[in-house]
Amino acid sequence: MTSTDDRLATEGGTHRDGLFERVAHLQNAMHRLGADVIRLQTQLTELAAAPEQEEGDEAPPFIFNMSRDAYKGELATLVTWVNEFLVPVYAGTGEDLHGDRAAGRAPWCPAWWEHHEAVGRLHALRLAYEELCDTRVSGPSGPAVWHRDHLDPVLERLRSPRGPFAACSATTGHRGGTRSEPA
Repeated sequence: MTSTDDRLATEGGTHRDGLFERVAHLQNAMHRLGADVIRLQTQLTELAAAPEQEEGDEAPPFIFNMSRDAYKGELATLVTWVNEFLVPVYAGTGEDLHGDRAAGRAPWCPAWWEHHEAVGRLHALRLAYEELCDTRVSGPSGPAVWHRDHLDPVLERLRSPRGPFAACSATTGHRGGTRSEPA
């Protein structure tokens, strides 16, 4: 007889009850493992369905956290994005850039890249634009979120009477040396 047969053949129910408890314990463990397998299969399926991110396809670090050389390259990219996209589409052209000081709106500074606050805010705005305006990543409401949560507050701050452009003029140009008050 094997050792299992010996346990079953013993008199009294203690050994049998112990065996039933072990079987019940093993059945519970099997159910837990089955649930873990299902959970892991679901996660694997979700990972397989997610778009692959190519190496080097990561978002760049925030501009102020870059090395000097990387900062220069990122600033050149930012200047192109702001001057060729953001200003014509959202800040306006001609009279729109002059602002309306009576209404509490400063002009757009023609040398905005000389304002560190503007560089930081506009770089963050561009990073948010790249993430939220790709509807494959952010969904169909991503662009609306970008406008509401990012674009409008940044433009309001930059062109506010106490913002970084407050001392500048769209016609006579940038006036450096003044610091804007904290938001």
